Amino acid sequence: MNREADSRPAVAFSSGIRAIRNIERFLEVDSLISPRHAWKNRNAVSSVVVWGRKQNSQRALQYAGCHGLNVRYVEDGWIRTSSRDAHSRCCYSLLVDDTGVYYDSRQPSDIENYLNLPDADFALSCNAKALEYARENRQRMVEHGITKYNFCPKPADAILESGARPLVLVIDQTRDDASVRFGGMQEGDFPAMLDRAVAENPGARIVVRTHPDVVVGRREGYLSEYARQLGLEISAAGDNPIFWLKKAARVYVGTSQLGFEALMCGCRVSVAGLPFYAGWGLTEDYQTLARRVRTRTLDQVFHASHVYLARYLDPVSGARWQLHECIEHVRVQLEAFERNAHAFACVGITPWKKGIVAQYLRSPDGNVRFCRRDDVSIDERAVYWSFSDARMIDGSTGAGTSSEGGERQAVSRLEDGFIRSRGLGSDFVLPASLVVDHGGLYFDPSSDSDLQALLNSVDCTEENIERARRLRHSLLASRLTKYNVSSRAGAVTPLDTADSDNALHVLVVGQVEDDQSILRGCVDVSSNGDLCRAVRSARPSAHITYKPHPDVESGNRKGAVSARILDECVDRVEHQRNFLDCLEESDELHTMTSLSGFEALLRGKTVHTYGMPFYAGWGLTHDHVEFQKRRRIRTLEELIYLCLVVYPRYLDVASGEFITVEQLVSSLATGAEKEESAHSNSMHLWKKLNNIRKAVNYRPV
Repeated sequence: MNREADSRPAVAFSSGIRAIRNIERFLEVDSLISPRHAWKNRNAVSSVVVWGRKQNSQRALQYAGCHGLNVRYVEDGWIRTSSRDAHSRCCYSLLVDDTGVYYDSRQPSDIENYLNLPDADFALSCNAKALEYARENRQRMVEHGITKYNFCPKPADAILESGARPLVLVIDQTRDDASVRFGGMQEGDFPAMLDRAVAENPGARIVVRTHPDVVVGRREGYLSEYARQLGLEISAAGDNPIFWLKKAARVYVGTSQLGFEALMCGCRVSVAGLPFYAGWGLTEDYQTLARRVRTRTLDQVFHASHVYLARYLDPVSGARWQLHECIEHVRVQLEAFERNAHAFACVGITPWKKGIVAQYLRSPDGNVRFCRRDDVSIDERAVYWSFSDARMIDGSTGAGTSSEGGERQAVSRLEDGFIRSRGLGSDFVLPASLVVDHGGLYFDPSSDSDLQALLNSVDCTEENIERARRLRHSLLASRLTKYNVSSRAGAVTPLDTADSDNALHVLVVGQVEDDQSILRGCVDVSSNGDLCRAVRSARPSAHITYKPHPDVESGNRKGAVSARILDECVDRVEHQRNFLDCLEESDELHTMTSLSGFEALLRGKTVHTYGMPFYAGWGLTHDHVEFQKRRRIRTLEELIYLCLVVYPRYLDVASGEFITVEQLVSSLATGAEKEESAHSNSMHLWKKLNNIRKAVNYRPV
C-alpha cells in the first residue's frame, strides 16, 4: 500500500469522516475537505474518502468516477477506543484500504491481497521478526483483555463458571450491519447457526452474546428472541468479551470481529459467513471463497490485520503509533478503570470541577454521581474535595465518617496532583493531575494516606528506579513545577544584596496560610511570617530570599507577610522571577509544607522542613519536627517513583484520556504558553471568567 503523504487535499462527502480527530494524519494528507470546498477553491484533489460500504457513499463514488480519482475506504480499527461513547470521534486506530473493504467478501481488499501473496513474497514483509512482534502483541491484548471497545465492565467470575460443561458462545450481530450484508450472511443464517451450535454441542452451556449496540438500544440483533424461545442463556450485559472468550471451548460466529478475537484466545471457531479471517485454514468454514488460496497461521493473519492494514494515532499528541504503543495506552486506561471500580457519590464538588472530576473517576465497573451528603448510601464511597467536610468529621482525619446507623462510611478525597497544569487552580485552570486517596490525603500526617502507605510498604524494582531516573531527568530538562506559570517581565528589586556573594543563599518559600497542608501539617511554625523568623534565627548570617506563593501574589488567597517582618528577616523578596530561577541560585530551601521542597530535592538542593510535608521524614530532608508514622528510609528515586508515577492520576484534559506522568511532562514541556504582554486586573479577571466557562461546560473532544 502507498504510505507516502500526499500534499494535495482529499475529499470526503461525509462531515462525520471530516470530524474524526486527526483524520488527516490517519490518511497522510495535508487536509480533508468537502467537495464544495474543493470546487470553491479549485483545489487539486488526491482522492475521495468514504466510510466502508455506507449506503450514503454513492455520491462520493460517482464523484470519484467523474473526476478520475482513487477511492480510499476507511473503517474503524480493531482497537477503536476506551471512551464511554463507542462511536466517539476520538479514536485510536483506523483501517485505510485502497482496494476495497475488509468485510466485503464480494471483491478483494488490501488485507486479502496481502495474505494471498506468494509465500516467498509474503515472507519478505511478514518475516520472523514481524511474526514475533505480532505474537507478542496478540498475547498482550489477550492478557490485558483489550478489545475493540474498551469501556466495558468485567464479567463477574461466577458468571463465567460453567462447571464441568464446556462453554459455547454464539455471537449475535446488529441487524442489517454492512459486515453481515457484504459478508455472505442473510437474516435466516443466524438462527441456523444457533441451531447448529445446539446440535453439535449436546450438554454444553450455550450462551448467545449480543452486540454492544444492541445492549444500549442503538440497534437490533438477530438472535435474542429466538434464543429465548429455545430457553438458551443470553449475555446482554455489554461486558468485556475477552474474558468470555478465554473461558470458551468453541465459538460460533457469522462475520463478527469477535470470531478473530476468539482465535486470538485459542478458541475453536466455526464461521457461518465470510469474514476477513475465514478461508485461511484457521476456522471451520461453512462457506468457501475461491479467491483465498493460501493457508496462513494465526500470527500471520494478525500481522496482516493489526500491523500491516491498521493505522494507529495517539489521541493526545496526534503522533503516529505502532501497535504496541496503542496497546500500552489502552492498558493505562484499563488500569485507571480498575482503580475507579467504585460507586462514587461526590459531595460538595463545586460546579466548575464537576465535569473534570467525573472524567477522572469514570470506570465501566463503577459509577459517579454528584449529590448532597445526606443522600450518600452506605454502599457508596463518599468523595470530597480535600477536607471540605472537615466540620462534619469527628477529629477531621478523614479516613471515614459514621452514618446514622453507626456503620462506617467509606470516604475518598480529591486533591491536585504534584504536576498540576499550566496555570493556577485559583484561576480555574483545569487540573491535568489529581490524587484520589482512600485513606486520607498526602498532606495530612495524622491520617493513613495512600501515599504514606505506599512509602511505608512498597519495594521498588530496578525497573521502577530506572523509570524514576528518566522522569527526574525530563523534569529537570523541561523545568516543570506544579503550576508552570510564566515569569513576569520587569526589573527585580532586591531589598539588600550587598556583600551576599560569599554568604549562604537560602530560599524561603511562602504558602497559602489557610491551606489544609498548613492547618494539618504544622505545629510551632504555621504562618509565612513565623517561617521567615525561624529561618533568620537558624541562619543569622545567610542571604535570605523570600518567594511568595503564586496564589497569594495573584490576590486569590491569604498569606501576605508584613513589611516589618520582611525588613527584619529577609534580604530579598522575589515578586517576579520564576521559582526555579530563584531555586537554582540558592544553596538551601526552607519551607513549612510546600511542594517546592520536593522540587528542590529533585534538583539536588538541601531542604529544611518546619512542618510535616509528604516528602519529609524519609531521610532526605532536615526536619524540625518528629514523624511518628514514617518508618522507612527512602532514596530520591524511590520517592519520585511512588509520589509521581504510582500515587497520582494523570489526564489529558482536551481528549479526556488517562495518560502517564511522562506524557504529561512531554505535553507541558512542548505546550509552553507564550509570555503575556499584559497583566492588568481586567485581563486577569477575563481569563478567570473564560476558564470558569470552559470548566463548567467541560466535555472531552
